[in-house]
Amino acid sequence: MPLVLDLLRHGEALPAAESGDEGRRLSPRGKHDLERLGRHLATLGWRPDRAFASPLMRARDSARIVLAQAASDLDAVAWEALRPDVEPAQVEAALVREGLVSGHLLLVGHQPLLGELARWLTGAAVPAWGPGDLVRIEFTGPPAAGAGRSTWRVGPRDCG
Repeated sequence: MPLVLDLLRHGEALPAAESGDEGRRLSPRGKHDLERLGRHLATLGWRPDRAFASPLMRARDSARIVLAQAASDLDAVAWEALRPDVEPAQVEAALVREGLVSGHLLLVGHQPLLGELARWLTGAAVPAWGPGDLVRIEFTGPPAAGAGRSTWRVGPRDCG
C-alpha cells in the first residue's frame, strides 16, 4: 500500500504568554476554522489511519479539533519528530525508523518545518501555507527526498 501524508499546519494561535511558545493556545478564530475544516473533510470521507502532532499545545489542539469532526475514533499521538526546530531529513528518518511508510497519515505541525518538509519530500516549494492549511503528499514507495508528489491542498477558506 502506498503512503499518503497529510500535513496540517496548526490553526491560528494566540501570542505567547507566561507558558512561552510551547503552551500557546489556539485563538477563537483558529478553533472555528479547524472545526470547519474538519467538517469539510468529513463530507469528503477523509479518514487517516494514524495521526501525529507536534507536542506543542497548539498543534495537539489542532489535531484534536479536526479529528473530532472527521475521525472521532482517532487520537493524535504527540511526536517529538514534529517539533518546530526539527529538520526535514530527521522527520523522514523518523517515519522510516518507526515503520510509518504506508497507509494514510496525518502530521500536524508548524511552519516553517511543514513547508520545508514538503519541499524536501517533493523537490518543489509549496505556496504560502496559512494556519489550518492541509497539504497532501503521496508516495509510490517509502518516503524519501524528492520521492513524493503534492496532490491536494485544502484550508479553512475552502470550506465555505
